[in-house]
Amino acid sequence: MESLIEYYFNMLLSVNVTGFIFTGLVLVSGSVIAHIIAYMMTHALRLMFKKNQLDLGAFLISNQLPKLHFPIQILLFIWSLLLSLTFFNVFDVWFDAGLRFAKVSTYIMLVWLGLRLAQYIEVFLIGKADQSTLKFDDLLAPLISKTIKGIVVLIGLISIAEILNLPLASLLTGLGIGGIAIAMAAKDTIANIFGSLTVVTDRPFSIGDWVKVNNVEGTVEELGFRSTRIRTFYNSLVSVPNSVLLTASVDNMGERTYRRFNTKIAITYGTPVEKIEAFCAGIRELIQLHKDTRKDYYIVRLNEFAASSLDILLYVFFQTPSWEAELDAREQLMLDIIRLAQNLGVDFAFPTQTLYLNQDEESSKNMASYDAVQKQISNGQKKASHIAKTFRT
Repeated sequence: MESLIEYYFNMLLSVNVTGFIFTGLVLVSGSVIAHIIAYMMTHALRLMFKKNQLDLGAFLISNQLPKLHFPIQILLFIWSLLLSLTFFNVFDVWFDAGLRFAKVSTYIMLVWLGLRLAQYIEVFLIGKADQSTLKFDDLLAPLISKTIKGIVVLIGLISIAEILNLPLASLLTGLGIGGIAIAMAAKDTIANIFGSLTVVTDRPFSIGDWVKVNNVEGTVEELGFRSTRIRTFYNSLVSVPNSVLLTASVDNMGERTYRRFNTKIAITYGTPVEKIEAFCAGIRELIQLHKDTRKDYYIVRLNEFAASSLDILLYVFFQTPSWEAELDAREQLMLDIIRLAQNLGVDFAFPTQTLYLNQDEESSKNMASYDAVQKQISNGQKKASHIAKTFRT
């Protein structure tokens, strides 16, 4: 019994107390340093957003501080723990394994940290794009962020492979041998990437533009490496593969210099000629006074004798930046035309039919003779000649 107690007493004396104390100090110091580094990084980011008056970015950073602190704390904790092992008599194999684990963990945490920073960069670029008048900047911001994330992950994977002594040359050779099969399997992905690059270089549209791509029509919301997302006018979200953009015709309605409004104004057949002329002249004046209409080219003419109305052609262009602004300008003009019609006493027509029921005997009695018809024709020609000479001089 005494020998057993003596054995445990000697083992307790052999413990490196200094090592435990140093380990505790290193771990505590590492945690404090991690907090300081994370605070400095987030404070610098917050100042950058505040300097550029990007409140949204500062708000997001303030609410995501733990996500930025965590990888830094884990990283310093692992290296602090590895450093403390030097005060203990551990086998070299264990130390080498711990060192390799620390290096792999370092790259994993750096990739994690890089992905978080890429998110903040995206928020910063989106905020700067909102301050810019170029809508194409909204298209580049998420694409740049995704590119940074891809590069960070690729560098991390290559670095980890080197630490684990993976045969990169053999892997690359294997990729070369199977390159044809991979290319065949990933041809759509490659085509989509080239499609996104085509959009970036050619700039057929920007975020917020109203576009028509084949049978899809709506507003562009996002451009990714694989697809472009378009919000249709019935509020569904359509993902168009970027490879389609290489061959499809893209009709960008948002880039129109002028937006056409082509319609007919139907008035009743009983409207006096003088009122029709006054009504048309008034509409032309409304177009001249409207702040968003094109003043050098428009058409307002009595155009058609319809089945139940006299149709006035209204052909006008609006100079507006968006579809919503176009609808607002169109509404203002239409309301002004309604007010003008009410003031002039012009009535709008709607589809109607009038039926006349006559007895056959009465119809035969009312039939005019040949001479009477010729007389009416001559009278009509004289009236037309008088009108032409009077109103066209």
